[in-house]
Amino acid sequence: MITYCSNSPHNSCPLNPAHFSVDNKNLKKTPETKQFTELLSLLYLALKNIQLYPVGHSMVKNRLAVAHQLLSRILLNRKTILFGIARNVITYNGQPIGDDSQACGTLAKILGRHEIASMRFSYGIMQHSLFLFLKAVGVLPEQNQSGKSLQQQLSTLNLPHIDVEIINYDYFDRTDDTGTAAKNGKAPPLTWLTFTQKLTSGILGFSGNSKSGDMGNRLTAPEALAAAINHHAGKQPEIIQLFSSLLDQMLKQDSESSLSSASFGGREFSKIIASLNPELRAQFLNTTLERCDQSFVHSNPEKLLETFSDTVVLDMIQQINKKNVQVSPALLNLIKKISRIRFTAETTTPSAIARQREMDNLLDPEHYSINVSEKYHNTLQKLAESPLPPTPQQAVFPLEEHLETLEESHLNRQIVRATLLFMRQTEDDTEYQSLAAKLIEICLVLPDSGDFNLLQTSIKLLRKQAKQKKSETVRKTAKDCLQQLSSLDFIDYIYSILPECTKEERRSAAGLFNLLCPAILDELLKIFSMSQKVSENDLLVTIFKVFRLETLTRIFTLLPKTKTNNNILKLLSLIEYLGIQGTVRLLHPLLDHQNPDIRMKVMGMLLPIHDEEAIATLGSMLESNNENTVSTAIELCEIHNPAPCIPGLIRLLEHQFIKQTSIERNKKLFMILSQMGDSRALPNLEKVAFTKWPFHREQVTSMKRVLFYSLKGYPDQERRTLVRKGLKVKDKEIQKICHALLPDSSRQGGKT
Repeated sequence: MITYCSNSPHNSCPLNPAHFSVDNKNLKKTPETKQFTELLSLLYLALKNIQLYPVGHSMVKNRLAVAHQLLSRILLNRKTILFGIARNVITYNGQPIGDDSQACGTLAKILGRHEIASMRFSYGIMQHSLFLFLKAVGVLPEQNQSGKSLQQQLSTLNLPHIDVEIINYDYFDRTDDTGTAAKNGKAPPLTWLTFTQKLTSGILGFSGNSKSGDMGNRLTAPEALAAAINHHAGKQPEIIQLFSSLLDQMLKQDSESSLSSASFGGREFSKIIASLNPELRAQFLNTTLERCDQSFVHSNPEKLLETFSDTVVLDMIQQINKKNVQVSPALLNLIKKISRIRFTAETTTPSAIARQREMDNLLDPEHYSINVSEKYHNTLQKLAESPLPPTPQQAVFPLEEHLETLEESHLNRQIVRATLLFMRQTEDDTEYQSLAAKLIEICLVLPDSGDFNLLQTSIKLLRKQAKQKKSETVRKTAKDCLQQLSSLDFIDYIYSILPECTKEERRSAAGLFNLLCPAILDELLKIFSMSQKVSENDLLVTIFKVFRLETLTRIFTLLPKTKTNNNILKLLSLIEYLGIQGTVRLLHPLLDHQNPDIRMKVMGMLLPIHDEEAIATLGSMLESNNENTVSTAIELCEIHNPAPCIPGLIRLLEHQFIKQTSIERNKKLFMILSQMGDSRALPNLEKVAFTKWPFHREQVTSMKRVLFYSLKGYPDQERRTLVRKGLKVKDKEIQKICHALLPDSSRQGGKT
């Protein structure tokens, strides 16, 4: 985790610009940075393909293999790589990597959306682990429906060679030495890049009494910095001075540098100001007004003010009004102009109308004393009085009603329908192959938007064309498309996303599987075997029930070839779901399987229907010399109560109790025989009941109590003799049990 040094001599304001410095101009493109840029670009391309294509698609495999190969080659020499993430920049050892690469920048933005501060790759990383990591990162927070954070998801995936640190914004402080910047007399600008570099390196950390329960309400960076400023309210002069210098640097930025998304800009300033306590907010607003008013000679504050939120602009106006802050009329008119521009775009919003009225009431220059330098008054006045942008004209058609047609999923559906139409009409081999390639490219991503009905339409057309088209090449192309749409990888991908689909989409997916069956039954059985746990109500089982006979035929074809005991047990469970009618004879060979769990499973399937083979096997198990086998057989008898096994159970009763295990076994046998109620057991029970044993007296007495209690399962006439004998036993508990077992007439007749 990121650490914080509480003993640092510089434990003061977190807004010192020198604290976040980095000189991007002096960075050189070394072979190392070029190699890392290539690696990050490959990781982004692999992530993009994982988002676009189903698991197992050639595009996913190829991109992932190339990225993993380069990563493994780099780790061979350095063992670990630690990257820091700062908005759209990824760093290594304080230097930006791929800052001119669009792929690296996009990857950084994706990682930043998850609030990832750093990611570390270690030697020995597997390709599958890299796939799981990229797949998890590819699901942005707003798309995540699992309810788990990225950190929780990664912890469950168990990726030992990938470490991810999430930014903790609970509290920030500075712990480095700013003496160098002071000596140079020039403080470098505060940027998100350097901010995250400090965070990743451990120089900037967190402290205080942060509770784990608060982690779900993690602040954004500007709000967290505002919290730190509030915490250091006692150092107000120093903070205001730093804030003022930071404003000057921002106002001096030219148009190109101000567009850099790594820069600390007006939107962040606006959030900081809005999150400060009232006293500090007033000071910050005064400073902002002052710096904007005095910087018109060499800068344009309009770009900065345009990024401020309505709330902050309104606060500035209130500050001018209530505090009688001295600002130029040009700046005042400029703020008014910005507010009106916003109002023009939102005239129909009631809140906007109310906000504009409040601003108009506040923006009255007659209430303020004016004191402004003449040297830049005319320039400001001209800028502020420039005409407002023209009022947006009424759209030719209601755009919002047609926005859905611009979504990727809608476009994909339109392209598929058009492609199917062209494929019906064409007889040209080359044209058909080109259309088929486009169709497959889009069909492979249709499941992401739940378009299973359109997939069914495509499959039906391809089947028809695979038989009816005149050209052999066209027919073969159609068959190849069908193979791709019924491949194991594609079917597995559809099944994997079903939990996230709606009820209607799952019903549509079931229709797709039904359409492809029975041809894909082998693929569905493999998916079933690979699944951790599949209930009887699962979609796969529903499909198997529709094609029960074909499924059972394939299961018994697969069973002799299946080497994994766990997969055999899953297939046996599926047979149970489908019903064992007609399969009993085929299950008999598994009664002799070397794995005891499989034997137990088959016995549990056959004993309820009183299968003779299973009962015979159970009888032989009761006579085994292996204690575990005998215990398993007793458990089966306890569940199924097979009458033919009664003699075997009686023979297991022991009359000598050298081991305490024999006492416990007798207790279980008493109750099993009681459930069956066969009087053949009574002579042996009597022998056990009146056997005297000098050792383990308490345990033996407890066992005999269970014996007499078990007599309730036998017919009254047949047990009466043994019950009456039990009344004469000296143990009072046994006497009570036997007295309760006597008929009412016998109890009233006397105590014999």
